[in-house]
Amino acid sequence: MRSNSAVADSEARTEIVVRQACHGDCESVGRFLVGLSPENRYQRFLSSGVGYVSPALIRGMVTVTPSRLALLALDGDTVVGHVMAARAGEHTVDVGIVVAEAYRCRGIGRRLVHEMADSIGAFGATELRCDVLSENYFVLGWLRRSLSDIRVERSGETTTVHGSLIAHAT
Repeated sequence: MRSNSAVADSEARTEIVVRQACHGDCESVGRFLVGLSPENRYQRFLSSGVGYVSPALIRGMVTVTPSRLALLALDGDTVVGHVMAARAGEHTVDVGIVVAEAYRCRGIGRRLVHEMADSIGAFGATELRCDVLSENYFVLGWLRRSLSDIRVERSGETTTVHGSLIAHAT
């Protein structure tokens, strides 16, 4: 059993910081991806073929352009969450998000999406689109609670979720 001081010390040291990804984050993002369970990687990438974390995948996840934003959630120097928004239309962005299993249910995903929504205003985006495995009830439930005007389209193994960023950001 841990002492109260050990609990306080561990809680005091962990403040999650969210910031924009950069090329210098490749190594940390690579460690994060390798540390994800196969199930978590499958849920994020909708593919079982992401067993090998390639340098190209890592570079893509940290590259920010005028039409793509990547944010990281960090616990110290450790990446514990990642969100990416890429322009998919004049007012729509596709969003992909993943939070390390050990950090789920702590509000990190919600914080990543809120900060992403605030940051992509420069894109002129007002609509979020997210493809989720239809069996991923955890994320689908979270999106239903997070987006006031959720619309879903189910197609086989995936569900595409649409929601207003304006409604989300308020």
